[in-house]
Amino acid sequence: MRFSAWMTAAFLVTATLHGQQTTPVTRNDLPPSTVLSDSLTLFDRIRSDMANWSEVELAAFQTTVVQAKDDCNRIEHTAHEGDEELALARLCALGRDWDGTYSAARWYTRREALPANSQHLVAGFALLLQADLNLQQVARAIDELQEMHKRLPYTAETDGIFTYAINALEIMRPEQGITAAMLRQPDLLTAVAGKNTTLTPGISEAEAWHTLALLHAAGRKDEEQTQKSLLLESIAQRSAPLSTTDQYTAQRARTRYEWLSQTAPAFAITRGTYPPMPHRPPSSTKSTLLVIENATAADVPALSLAVDSLRTRLAPGQQASLVLIGTPPLTSAKRDPHEPVIHAQYTSAPLLENFATDGGSLFVFLDSANRVTWFGTGTPAWLNPQQQAEILLQKASAP
Repeated sequence: MRFSAWMTAAFLVTATLHGQQTTPVTRNDLPPSTVLSDSLTLFDRIRSDMANWSEVELAAFQTTVVQAKDDCNRIEHTAHEGDEELALARLCALGRDWDGTYSAARWYTRREALPANSQHLVAGFALLLQADLNLQQVARAIDELQEMHKRLPYTAETDGIFTYAINALEIMRPEQGITAAMLRQPDLLTAVAGKNTTLTPGISEAEAWHTLALLHAAGRKDEEQTQKSLLLESIAQRSAPLSTTDQYTAQRARTRYEWLSQTAPAFAITRGTYPPMPHRPPSSTKSTLLVIENATAADVPALSLAVDSLRTRLAPGQQASLVLIGTPPLTSAKRDPHEPVIHAQYTSAPLLENFATDGGSLFVFLDSANRVTWFGTGTPAWLNPQQQAEILLQKASAP
């Protein structure tokens, strides 16, 4: 299928969405505050991956972690209450002492604590979840979410904790990710209808579409259709139109959801720099990973190295490529030997925009019929052995 067909498919998906809402909103329609927020979000996403840090930053961080861990171990044996106990939990988290973090946060959030000593329960539960997930205590994390849901009102702050947990679980522990999402979903639909003053309806709608994507990926079709009907009912209940920012956010989230199980058409490759692959036994393609990024992005060298490593570990029938959007660099006979070699396929197709992704490394997984099984933004760490990329490639390979 030619690239023009890609554009046609994208238009049809978008048209389905806009038949139920107002005129489509583009990035050019957004107010400066939203554009600034999106820009900072992209910056934070790049900075959150330590693979993109400089040697000076890594050394400073390591020194801070070691000192914080030592302080955590020294202080945690002394009884504290209230804000000091919460500060101890934060100190232990900085030192990546997750047992210490859990112990301090659990004491701070205990039901028996006096109100004066537990004024920041949201922060306490956030640290509990952070400790649980880093300790791989997933069942305990779900229990903690349930407790938080019972004890605290559903606000933008508690919603953020749900989002953090769901994003952490959705690939590595998908069933638990759905459990967390479904625990939140009734409150989320209330917010979608405009009946929660702490959350905007459009952002809530975007999160609700994400829940449907999780159900879709898990093959839970009946639940997916039930939740889709409930979501559309909540959208219809709104008494006020969405802001431009909310409309943009909601539209793009629905577009992303509707790409699932759609056939991904081909796009033109202007240049490829991958070396020939070692001989492999012939096999039909069972699954494909495309890591899509702008050619000028700061994480391109790290992504290239990580994809190269992944390609050496692929099972028969699996493929993976880095796809860079932009102009290929000019070849030079005198290349700087210290400059990293970028292996990639280059294209001028606006793939990030077509997948309604504003920025960041986009991971697109395709099955043997070239249908989208999952996609979302990730980091080079996803390409490490037995991490997200390998798990999703294997899942896309399943009949």
